[in-house]
Amino acid sequence: MTPWREWLFQERLRSYLDRLARSSKPIVIGPWRSEVGFEVLYWLPWLAWLRERYKIEPERLFVIARGGSGVWYDALHVVDLYDYVLVGQVRKAMLADAQAHGSIKQQRVTTWERKLVALMAHDLGVRRYHWLHPSWCYRALTPWWEGRMGHQTVLSRLRFGVLSVPHPPLTLALPEKFVAVRFYARHTWPMTEDLRAWTATLVDRLASRIPVVLLDTTSEADEHQDFPLSGPNIVSLAPHVTLANNLAVQSAVLAKAQGFIGPYGGTLQLAVRLHKPAVGFFSTFEGTAYAHKHLTEWLGVQQRTSVLIGRPDDAQFIHEAVG
Repeated sequence: MTPWREWLFQERLRSYLDRLARSSKPIVIGPWRSEVGFEVLYWLPWLAWLRERYKIEPERLFVIARGGSGVWYDALHVVDLYDYVLVGQVRKAMLADAQAHGSIKQQRVTTWERKLVALMAHDLGVRRYHWLHPSWCYRALTPWWEGRMGHQTVLSRLRFGVLSVPHPPLTLALPEKFVAVRFYARHTWPMTEDLRAWTATLVDRLASRIPVVLLDTTSEADEHQDFPLSGPNIVSLAPHVTLANNLAVQSAVLAKAQGFIGPYGGTLQLAVRLHKPAVGFFSTFEGTAYAHKHLTEWLGVQQRTSVLIGRPDDAQFIHEAVG
């Protein structure tokens, strides 16, 4: 995007947000359907800034969340995307975006989203409303992760409050103290034989010292494939996770954990947002923006939350250096 187009978009956004602030009509927010990391690191903080900056009353907000993530939004009216569409349809839409535009990020409003939001708004009893689609946030903050926006500028448009989480399911007996673990395949942490073996050894050693609760999910509830992990002193979350509650349950368990260990990605960023010590690994950093890592580590410093992000060799060096 050229500087002129960026300036024009920021003016359009400012005008639209001013209109939202002057209006008393409900505001439909969402649907958010892409990465958890972007949701907790950008979308939610951007919405919090908007609500503060433009004095938006919570009763005006009608949130379209998914997988139980509505608990994070501090809104009176929440509806779940998966109550209306199959997860396969959502993934098909994301794949279509990736094929057409090279990214699953919600940079534009799709036709099926327009139809879906109209249906949801009708069911919520909302007839006339404003619609705050994630594309506004993506386009407003794209200059940051593309290296064309400064640190202070992006922070001026984000507010990092406390995320609300539910209680864990009553059927889930958590250890008194435990570490939450989730290793899943992603472009920075592919499921190779070497990484599978390294991960299994790490988790086995960890479980020999403290109980481990795996934040694994069913294949239906998450687009990521979990690394196969099991053994003594290791509890799996999978039997307690459904499509409707997977993000709510993961955040509830994370909130009870002593800390989190997994690949660098969205679950780690969720742990940091919940003020939990977190260790994240990557084998390659290709395909992701350094700005996200920078913001995650900055947030840890501000919160006095330990955040360590690096390669397996970095962990070995720290182990040898400090024992």
